[in-house]
Amino acid sequence: MNVQISIRHMQATQVSKQSIRKLCGEIINKHEPINNIDVKIEDINGPHKAGIDKRCHLKVRGKNHLAIDVDDIDSDINYAIDNAFRRLKKILKRKPLQSNDLIEHDDLHAIVNFEA
Repeated sequence: MNVQISIRHMQATQVSKQSIRKLCGEIINKHEPINNIDVKIEDINGPHKAGIDKRCHLKVRGKNHLAIDVDDIDSDINYAIDNAFRRLKKILKRKPLQSNDLIEHDDLHAIVNFEA
């Protein structure tokens, strides 16, 4: 299991790396083909501007060239993190995933790409 967490333009105290690692661990343990999750947390407009600019980007890679990217932006970073992981779980529950699927369901937008 490889989990990479990067935080830009915000203090680490605003984001709990331990809770993010726990969420990643749960997903990797439940879904065999996942090898790697990169989590990028950032304040898009910088720490001195308010607004809907807190971003959580999940980049998931795994066996058979599995590639899933999930992005969420919110005014609260914790909501952005929760929403991104909720969307990732929805994608992974979908069986079977087809190569180069573009998933557009409700407010769920992600690209799934893998080859057998």
